[in-house]
Amino acid sequence: MIKGQKSVKNGIENFLCPFTDMYISQGSNGSYSHKGIMANDVRGKVAGIRYPYYAPCTCKCLKLYPKTGQVMWQSVNKVRFANGRIDYATFMTAHDNTMDATVGLIVPQGNKLGNMGNKGFSNITGIHCHIEVSQSNDSTWTKNKYGNYHFNNEYDLDDCYFVDNTNILKGMSGNWKITGSTNIEINNNVSNESVDQILHIGSKVKFDGIFKVDILKSPISSNLFGCCQLTGCTLNDYKSENVKSYHWIPLDDFIEVDKFGSSINQDDIILGGESYVLNKNIYEVKAIDVKTNSAKLILNGKDIWIYSTFLYET
Repeated sequence: MIKGQKSVKNGIENFLCPFTDMYISQGSNGSYSHKGIMANDVRGKVAGIRYPYYAPCTCKCLKLYPKTGQVMWQSVNKVRFANGRIDYATFMTAHDNTMDATVGLIVPQGNKLGNMGNKGFSNITGIHCHIEVSQSNDSTWTKNKYGNYHFNNEYDLDDCYFVDNTNILKGMSGNWKITGSTNIEINNNVSNESVDQILHIGSKVKFDGIFKVDILKSPISSNLFGCCQLTGCTLNDYKSENVKSYHWIPLDDFIEVDKFGSSINQDDIILGGESYVLNKNIYEVKAIDVKTNSAKLILNGKDIWIYSTFLYET
């Protein structure tokens, strides 16, 4: 994108690549500091120059990490990603030596967000911007087994931002897309409430995301699983059966996929703590709990409560 660029379709901002020139010096699952995470290090046209980058959507500053010039941002509203998904964007930028963001600051799409830099632990890949994106409003920031921090629900960046007006100098063979190349379903008859994704009793919804099966309920023949992300229950509570019956989810309507959503080479043998699943069915919201931001659905005759964040109104 270029300075001042805006991109909106059907009332929803398209999530844009924040860089005018993009040279990826370290990609996702890189061998240096990206092992096991979906982050990219991006420098500009000429190495060593602290080029500016811009807000890929209208976003708000959630957290600051001054020692590494690092800022956690989140979209003010749901955005459209390059893979067609519509959800909140929570993303991290790092190594800005001139960082002047403040918690609560809102930056409109296209305005300057920061500058490439080398503040913190970034000597290996020089002046750049470290960026990684979660397609959700989950701001959890945790360390993986390789010692690298990451979001939940992270995606490769070619699934996240559109590269309209970005000059790709080194794209690491990514399947980069512009806004006109992504299939976007538009229903001109939907109400404003549908566009805003405000759930209510009677809303027709789909599960929005790829979810890890944290635990299978014993006996296996019960065909129920626990997912901490969808229900908010901890793994220890699941293991100790210290959860309600509506926190166990029927597997029947879910298919096994890899963590990127592909069902190719999957054997449909679900393993607790290892398998990922996807659900493409449409359900009706039977009740809403505003306090916990949860919606009640019926799956295979069983009542379950799911975080509304992971439901998308159709």
